[in-house]
Amino acid sequence: MIRIILSGFILCIVINSYSQSLKNDLKITVAAIPLIDVNNQFKSGIKGIVFKPSIGYFINNRTSLELNFSYVSYDKLVIDGIDSHYDSYGFIPVIRYAFINKEKLRLFAELGFGYGTIKYNPDNQQYKPPVFEQLSGGISLFNLGVGLNYYFNPKFGVELIIPYIRSRNITSDYTDVLYNGIGPTIGLTFKVN
Repeated sequence: MIRIILSGFILCIVINSYSQSLKNDLKITVAAIPLIDVNNQFKSGIKGIVFKPSIGYFINNRTSLELNFSYVSYDKLVIDGIDSHYDSYGFIPVIRYAFINKEKLRLFAELGFGYGTIKYNPDNQQYKPPVFEQLSGGISLFNLGVGLNYYFNPKFGVELIIPYIRSRNITSDYTDVLYNGIGPTIGLTFKVN
């Protein structure tokens, strides 16, 4: 099985036709962000993985507008001594500028700001003190990073981004910063046209 996967990977690399991103190109990316540094106000070592699908449209040969969606569900959380979990959704419009836009490689910087929601719940739904509603609510999301795309062929590549991410609860008086740190992002990207 490993040989088949490795052979397929090598085949993608040796395909000899490539293209750089051009105006009106459309791409779809599916990525994941392991959260490696968090605010420890709950003293539970909150860590998780954010799943981040996105769609991007090149408004010129170097600049694209991206719509990033995010989802995270984490079930190993303790709030006030209660085993808990949360679900969070986000939407972040991003502008991305490619400093290098070659046939196989793109090096870029990106900036985005968006909003989302977070909902905390106890694992035992019969016991739900008010703190869960007090912590749940709207969030703001800020993203500033650099990254690269490496294309194996004209349509398929990998993406690596090293962003600074700041996520704040904007509706709760009980918590402010939810996440503040680096969130290395790795994903697969597909050129649609």
